Amino acid sequence: MSAVLDAYGGGWTARLRAGVALQGGRSVLAAIDHRGPLRLQKTLWPEGPEVAHLILLHPPGGIAGGDELEIDVAVGTGAHALVTSPGAGRWYRADAPAVQHVRLTVGPEAVLEWLPQETIVHDGAQAAARCDVAVDETGAALGMDITVLGRQASGERFLHGELEQRLRIVRAGTLLLDERARIRGDAHAGYAQAAALAGRHVSGLLWAVGRAPFDDDLAERVEGAMGGEGADLFGASRVEPHLLLARVVDSVPQRARRALLAAWALLRPVLAGRAAHRPRIWAT
Repeated sequence: MSAVLDAYGGGWTARLRAGVALQGGRSVLAAIDHRGPLRLQKTLWPEGPEVAHLILLHPPGGIAGGDELEIDVAVGTGAHALVTSPGAGRWYRADAPAVQHVRLTVGPEAVLEWLPQETIVHDGAQAAARCDVAVDETGAALGMDITVLGRQASGERFLHGELEQRLRIVRAGTLLLDERARIRGDAHAGYAQAAALAGRHVSGLLWAVGRAPFDDDLAERVEGAMGGEGADLFGASRVEPHLLLARVVDSVPQRARRALLAAWALLRPVLAGRAAHRPRIWAT
């Protein structure tokens, strides 16, 4: 622990474990355990009893130096959960590393949608984010991650610090994806080189794991949906019969988000047999 952290007792350690189960035709929060500043703010059923919308809340509003967050969501047999957040997440400028580890487990015939709002990485942050996904061969899952480097509206660029990201997806015990990314701020090299995003500061990824192999033309249709939102750089690919990835790089967070949500709207009926239903919290 750095001397700076020592002076105020260190960072937050927070854990949240949630289990969703199908009971009497209704997806319900059947298990919950938390420690520190992580909560499930609400469980809602805006689409009917079969789909539980879970609102994940981190009361401090951002992750600071020394913080260690663990989030574990498991969806049991036949249940369907959509997990989102009430607002953008943040990684604050820090004198010590901060860590977030998300574990998502999807059981037989279950569906999990992991749809947090975007994450803003402040200049000087030392951030490490990991997400591990395990999906049963008869389950389906979809996740979205949008990263915004620096607070551009305030004139801030990501010139100092470091962001590490890792995404690992396993289906029926078989590794489908193990992707790692590292972005280092470098004030001397300049912002465009530091971000390594062709001069943009926003990147987004949507991943989808299907029960059945995806159609050969699905990635092309996803690209078509994304293109209608005017994003700068985007694309989609079926990297494995059961895994599809959609990516976007942009200079406007809202535009990147619209592109990935267009992909989600097309993919959701394929994965879950349901039309896209945006969480109510996004409109507040």
